[in-house]
Amino acid sequence: MNISIVCPHDYQPLVETESAVTCTKCGRQYPVRDGVACTLESADNFYEGAYGNKVLFLPRSERPWHVWPIWLINGGYLWNVRHFVPAGSTVVELGCAGGVLYFGKRYRMVGCDLSLASLKKLEFYEGRIQADASASIPLPDDSVDAVISSYFWEHIPPALKPNILRECSRILKPGGRIVFLYDVETENPLIRHYKKKDIALYNEQFLARDAHLGYQKPAENLAMFVKAGFQVIKHQGMEKTCLQSPSAYIKLAQFETKVEPCLHGLSDWAANLISIPIRP
Repeated sequence: MNISIVCPHDYQPLVETESAVTCTKCGRQYPVRDGVACTLESADNFYEGAYGNKVLFLPRSERPWHVWPIWLINGGYLWNVRHFVPAGSTVVELGCAGGVLYFGKRYRMVGCDLSLASLKKLEFYEGRIQADASASIPLPDDSVDAVISSYFWEHIPPALKPNILRECSRILKPGGRIVFLYDVETENPLIRHYKKKDIALYNEQFLARDAHLGYQKPAENLAMFVKAGFQVIKHQGMEKTCLQSPSAYIKLAQFETKVEPCLHGLSDWAANLISIPIRP
């Protein structure tokens, strides 16, 4: 592994051997499996192997006429990371799944995820760590330029979010940045209509199905970042109209309404447009 990592228990350096990394202070050993440093004591029953999606688009150059398509990918996630994080930076992606090829080429990337199976597929990041970010991000203090994530934050229970932000603050260099794209407790009129119609089905489809334990209102998330000591330089809401992400149409198609055939049609279109991992 080309990235220095530390013991998640005492933050002391780890010495790497062929099949493990060992803490220089407490002596704890963590296995290295297929290039992944595994700091979890056991696999996570929900996330292990659940999300392995990759983003493989790679522009031919950084010229505007080649790079503009990344504005369309994953809700503008790639575009915003590119805008706020300079090329060559050391970047940690939380909940990275199979990763983003463009990031692997542009940055010195570290992928952090609960799933070993997902990390094994992530061959184009320099570092890969199986870890629980709500307990520890096992990287040295002041060692990274940015912490990024896409649809990770809404999976974290609100009580654990401050722990992650403390870890982000610890590992970020002065002036380092966070770029998070996440779902929120929405007031979108389309979603609100179906939520009111069948709250139990809404909770099943939008919360329990994907372990969205951290849905909060935008203002609540904003306040959390500010309380953790971060200066928010951009806080942008998306999907404020009835035009939704493909996954939303797939979930809304489960509601019994007069427009159900239309929603099923949109969900079929969405499924053909983009690969979305859905847990049974």
